[in-house]
Amino acid sequence: MSLPTLVVLKFGGSVLDGGQAIPLAVREISGHLQKQERVIAVVSAFKNHTDALEKRAQHLCERPAPDAYAFYVGLGELYAAGELTLGLQGSGIPATIRTPWDVWLFSGGAPLNAQPVALSRHRFFDAFRNHRVVVFPGFVGRGGDGRPHLLGRGGSDLTAIFLAAELGADRCVLLKDTAGIFEWDPARDGSPPRRYSKLSWEDAIVLGSPVLKPAHVEYARSRRVTIEVTAPGTSYSTIVGDDASQFAAQREPEHPKPGHRE
Repeated sequence: MSLPTLVVLKFGGSVLDGGQAIPLAVREISGHLQKQERVIAVVSAFKNHTDALEKRAQHLCERPAPDAYAFYVGLGELYAAGELTLGLQGSGIPATIRTPWDVWLFSGGAPLNAQPVALSRHRFFDAFRNHRVVVFPGFVGRGGDGRPHLLGRGGSDLTAIFLAAELGADRCVLLKDTAGIFEWDPARDGSPPRRYSKLSWEDAIVLGSPVLKPAHVEYARSRRVTIEVTAPGTSYSTIVGDDASQFAAQREPEHPKPGHRE
């Protein structure tokens, strides 16, 4: 008997923007549930929420302890995860929420620029016992001493790649405000850039697109995780993995949106 399929969907802050953010995410997850049996939805904070929390933290304390700062700034992801879970449940989708502390997602390194290193597969998969969707906050880890860590800016991408590797996901999809990775920033003046339909890990590192941090591509390559970069509601994407790089066969009819770090 085949194992249930699993997809990791990461919702960046650039798509978690405005009053329609949660319904948009719910629709995206619902569409994937028609093809996959289980979904892990990794969420960033809502757009500009992390910046606001960082400014507020500095206002409250010029030199906060790293664990207190990590806890406070990471509240944006926890808030977004809670809202998405409620939105899914309100739409009749069996969903639950887990945190790094629930599944023992340990991280190491600098408290504000840590790396995920381990988690309990049993505790994570147990969340699927009565649910088809597990919502998980990105960007936040748990240090060996149990205190909060941050995984660095754009760390929700790293969370998604780590979970895909550790849990053997069939797909790892990073949902952003751009329908893939382009040869240069689409917002620049001049002729529109070509979209990559496939991009090798090595070429993605050299390209250094703001859509996907080279350090995260390096990590994906080390874990042999193929990444799909796309936007909600579009059929266009860029597959970043082991295959040779190639451009899409033809230019898209609509002008692509500029890429963001989340």
